[in-house]
Amino acid sequence: MFSFANLFLAGVACGGINAIAGGGTLIGFPVLLGAGLPPTVANATNFIATMPGYAAAIPSYLGELKQLSQSAMTNTLWTVAGATLGSLLLVLSGDAVFVGLIPYLILTATLLYAFSDRVNRLFSSEKVRLNAKGIRLSNLILFIVCIYGGYFGAGLGIILFSALKIVGYCDFHHANALKNLIITVASLVSIGIFIFGSLIAWPEAITMMLGSALGGYVTAKKAKLMSQNYLHLFVTLFGFASTIYYFVVV
Repeated sequence: MFSFANLFLAGVACGGINAIAGGGTLIGFPVLLGAGLPPTVANATNFIATMPGYAAAIPSYLGELKQLSQSAMTNTLWTVAGATLGSLLLVLSGDAVFVGLIPYLILTATLLYAFSDRVNRLFSSEKVRLNAKGIRLSNLILFIVCIYGGYFGAGLGIILFSALKIVGYCDFHHANALKNLIITVASLVSIGIFIFGSLIAWPEAITMMLGSALGGYVTAKKAKLMSQNYLHLFVTLFGFASTIYYFVVV
């Protein structure tokens, strides 16, 4: 019961963090590993456990989603394709390959999360124009991002958020709304693949799902009023601590 209580509270934290900007999976994945799940199972379970946090935030952004153009829907389809490919790679590679990559994957996700604002500023003068050529380039960028996301979900929210800003979605709330929609749809596809590959630990997943849905729903309503500085610092420090831990342990 103590272990499942921890999983529920971790789910609440993940859902709230994901609803605001992303990065909650950097917390969920280590918690699931600490609960004794095999690495690939922990990673796949993390998908289904934290997805409700993104889904629960969508109703709060319906206005922003209605304002987005047809190109945004096309972007969503391409990111689903990328997530599908990444998820298939996880199922086929198994623990042997994935275990060795864990510290590097967490480090990559943490660095991208920590320096996402600088990445945005670096590319601010090179934003993709949302014309025919620009849409093709943005589709390619998001496709590559979601291959990573399908293989290892940690940090996908903030990476995708940064990618959306880079490819031309400059408004914070538009990018955040599309991020929540894309990850929800792509996660549903990945979850289907993981279920087929028998990679979901259902008791742990359901426990975290309940917490994630609660955290996402409650937090999304106040996300536009919250300062993200302390949350950003907390997730970054947690990510670096997890990186050091897994470099030592794995």
